[in-house]
Amino acid sequence: MAYHRPAIQGFTCHALRTARLLTLAGLGSLCLSTGAAAEQAKTLGQKTYEKTCIYCHEAGIGPELKGRQLPPEFFAIIVRSGLRAMPAFPQTHISDATLKELGQYLSTSPARVPASATSK
Repeated sequence: MAYHRPAIQGFTCHALRTARLLTLAGLGSLCLSTGAAAEQAKTLGQKTYEKTCIYCHEAGIGPELKGRQLPPEFFAIIVRSGLRAMPAFPQTHISDATLKELGQYLSTSPARVPASATSK
């Protein structure tokens, strides 16, 4: 005796399978669009920090910058002139507008929670 899956209210198995696939595809695109929206919601300052500063300042090479409530102008001076091991970044590398956004982002960002503190 062959097993036949019963149709649900007139839908064939093929129609149900197609509906499931479309639902999964819709959920997948929803996840991708949510990730894209989160990326678009990032400020220019945050994107610049993640692209340029994070490699040293969250790896223990440079000092922690977030959560210190330093004025944006402080960051502009240090970025343009450099300090100790940190090189100076000229306007050809980081524009004045981007630097202003970066300073605003860093001066208002909360302190970063170290990964070791979250794993406890």
